[in-house]
Amino acid sequence: MAIRRASCILAFLLGCSILPLPGAAQSANTITVHQVPAEGFSVLGEWTLLKPDGTRTTTNVPTHSYDAAPTGNYLLNVMPPSGMSASVTLTLNGETVVIEKPQAAFQLSEGSTVVLDVHYVLALSGKVSVNTIPPGFPYTLSGPDGAVYTGVTPGFYDAMPVGLYTMALDTIPGCTTPGPQSGRLIKDGRVVLSVQLACDNLPQLEQQQNVEKESQFVKATIDGKPVIFNDVPVGQWFTASVRRVLDAKVMSGYRGEDGTPTGMFGPSDSVTLAELAKISHRLAGIDETKVLTPPENDEAKGTWFAPFIASAEQRGWLVYLNRSVDPLRPATRAEVVATFLQVLNVKRDWPTGTMFRDVSRSIPYADCIETAATQSLVSGYTDSSGNLTGLFGPADPVTRASMAKMVATAMDLFLENTASFQPE
Repeated sequence: MAIRRASCILAFLLGCSILPLPGAAQSANTITVHQVPAEGFSVLGEWTLLKPDGTRTTTNVPTHSYDAAPTGNYLLNVMPPSGMSASVTLTLNGETVVIEKPQAAFQLSEGSTVVLDVHYVLALSGKVSVNTIPPGFPYTLSGPDGAVYTGVTPGFYDAMPVGLYTMALDTIPGCTTPGPQSGRLIKDGRVVLSVQLACDNLPQLEQQQNVEKESQFVKATIDGKPVIFNDVPVGQWFTASVRRVLDAKVMSGYRGEDGTPTGMFGPSDSVTLAELAKISHRLAGIDETKVLTPPENDEAKGTWFAPFIASAEQRGWLVYLNRSVDPLRPATRAEVVATFLQVLNVKRDWPTGTMFRDVSRSIPYADCIETAATQSLVSGYTDSSGNLTGLFGPADPVTRASMAKMVATAMDLFLENTASFQPE
């Protein structure tokens, strides 16, 4: 059997045929061609299989199989989609060879099984943008090889295959819909498809109202869909921080009972210890599901935050060492900075008790508070004129707006230039 296997491999490499062993039963031969699209795309190429009898099959289906294929020499030719390159992984009777070109020749003998995996990679690309003035209108973008993309203007596509692109707007009620706009994308180029709309009804359209709303409140992508946060107006002291933590997926807004985002962030709401645990895991890039044991804290068992509390307990986070602490009570400012420093592995300084008037050396987490202030993670309270008061408020609850600012600051100080922070 070992000699037979070695002979098969040799036959594949040299292109010779192998006669079946005397007395061996002949079995059917199978060929399967499977196409794998480039990452982020769905378009497939076209391939042609030339058979021993001179006939050929040409198709672009994702998977095609031949049963009882005749023995002999075969040639697979692949025509990749526009802007793509192709390689072929050929598996003959369990032995795999990678061919870095869109062509593969092989010989089929009795009882053989051949699998050809055609992999596509984006090779020639550029950028495409779609826009309307004013923005906020649904469109359909048609690309090469039948690719179709839909969205609401403005739309931006950073890496698209070269070829012809056409943008068509959906019907605009009460207005004359402009005709399609087309442009040909070349390697490393950019195609801008833009339409200026002129219609008396535009100010009353829902799309335009949504655009105006987006300019007044923070907008972020949650679960792959755009969400406008109606309680985070543009221009507030916490606006930029909220947008930052939403984009980084460290914090998110509230959800309804069905899990759908409500469009509310709750800037003035207090952050609970349970929420602090979740935010800290997201900030440090820690996977809470790695801990398979339930939490020791009875108040956390059977809740949405159970895995976060269990992980915090097992990792020895100071704030969660007390297994009887109420996870739903507001987290204090001292507890937040202590947890952030610990999960980010920031070395603490010995406390002096002189940095804040309400932070003596004997209070819990004094070293964490002073270290956080030294590192510019926090600065303490200010008065109406913006001057520091010398107070920190270690026992005060932390609002979600303040938490967003602390998270954004921590990202800038400790994570932005390291591999550990990779926003989704």
